[in-house]
Amino acid sequence: MSHQFDLFNNETPATSEQTVNNSATALKLTTQDSQLTPSQQRFNRLLERIEKLKKQLLELQAISDAHRPLYHQAIAPLRERERLLTREMVLWLDERLQRKGLTPTQKRIATTILCGLSEQLAAQGDEEMQVLHDKHSTESLEQKEQASIKEIRTMMEDMLGESLTDEDSLETMQDVFNAGMARLREAEAEEKARRQARARKKKPTAAQLKAEAEQEEAETTLRKVFRQLASALHPDRENDPDERARKTALMSEANAAYDRRDLIALLQIQLRTELTDPASIAKMAEEKITSLTRLLKEQAQELEGELYHRRHAARHEFGLSSYETPSSTSLRRSLRREETLLKADIDAMQQDLQLIQDDKFFKRWLKDQIQPSNTVLLDEWIINTFR
Repeated sequence: MSHQFDLFNNETPATSEQTVNNSATALKLTTQDSQLTPSQQRFNRLLERIEKLKKQLLELQAISDAHRPLYHQAIAPLRERERLLTREMVLWLDERLQRKGLTPTQKRIATTILCGLSEQLAAQGDEEMQVLHDKHSTESLEQKEQASIKEIRTMMEDMLGESLTDEDSLETMQDVFNAGMARLREAEAEEKARRQARARKKKPTAAQLKAEAEQEEAETTLRKVFRQLASALHPDRENDPDERARKTALMSEANAAYDRRDLIALLQIQLRTELTDPASIAKMAEEKITSLTRLLKEQAQELEGELYHRRHAARHEFGLSSYETPSSTSLRRSLRREETLLKADIDAMQQDLQLIQDDKFFKRWLKDQIQPSNTVLLDEWIINTFR
């Protein structure tokens, strides 16, 4: 016999094991004697939305995990080959610049290409490339970094309208960026506090009072659901080792769900332990359904944000375009595209390295980089040809 009770009753019955559907839709409200109220319908729609979002997150994780080894197996060797060819080009340009036979313009173009390529390799930790860059450049990589740090600091200070302090380490661009963003967040928090202080001085509207009451009721609901579970599942009250272990696992699950404000997970644990069922939730007062719905809405918004950020991270990791939704099909298509481009770049680099051994071709090659008809600027050419 199951032990259902009012979710908002402070008394807690004994628990027993029950196997139920662990999906969010198992909590959907139904009623036999009348139609669902608008609040109950909203509750069910949010359950469906949350279930769909969780499924999308799991699917994204699964396809990313499955694609990752395939991606690195295909792309890593090509990028390493590209890196070695880029390095070979830098070393050849360094050697050629030490010999006679180039005009000042040709030397300038060759030096610009060398510095651009060696800077990329130095950023990957190649110390020899850093030495070669500084040998040919009028500005060392350290000087360039300091100039960039100064530039981003000025930009951050202009955004903030105040100077960044030197209390924290600001030795790298990332340090300056992090300090600026932290100060921006502090400024936003201060402005929010000021707005809230001004709002408190004003008489709240009926809508504001209603929203505050609903939020307070939602928080109370979440606490009550958790406390009921904590009381029913407290492992120290069990003498049987197996039952104590089971309750310890469930209590750990409930604690994690409460920390992330996951109402659905808490209700699912109640279903699994027969502390409630959808029928008892459906019989709750309208205001109680409203408070549960508010919590579900917050959870759905958080899941939508998490899905957005994970999709963005997947696009960045696997080279998808900003408009492409990560899927098995789009990831395979992107992998083929990136393989094709890398192989084409490698073929072009190998051909260039072979042909520039002929000094006449090398000079024509340099001249091609500054032709008016060439729509790609020299620095863009470096990035696109020797990525």
